[in-house]
Amino acid sequence: MRRIALLFVLIAGLAAASAARSQQPVTTRANTATPAKDSVVLKASPELQKSLDQLAASIQALAQRIASDPEIKTAAMNVASGFVTTAQQVIAEQSGVLEEALKKAAQQINAAQKDLPSPPKK
Repeated sequence: MRRIALLFVLIAGLAAASAARSQQPVTTRANTATPAKDSVVLKASPELQKSLDQLAASIQALAQRIASDPEIKTAAMNVASGFVTTAQQVIAEQSGVLEEALKKAAQQINAAQKDLPSPPKK
């Protein structure tokens, strides 16, 4: 039952991400003088797009079923709380390593900022 609940939570997260992505407005670049040289445009084939749409619909239906079934919702919440507890334990156990990594990153940022030329004053 726990594995099923975990699967449901994962699928619900994917459904939410998919729904959020599909609701974002599409922006297009018009009248661009020079094309961006550091970007790649990927376009899904019609078959892949159809499969992705079907997957999104299935995930959304499953997420709605999870939301409407109290037993599944309870199981999903138990799994999610287990994830939070595990994450807290990992952070507590690895706090020294995390602190050292953050200190090193801060030192590298400071060193990089010192190498940058200062902006002209007005």
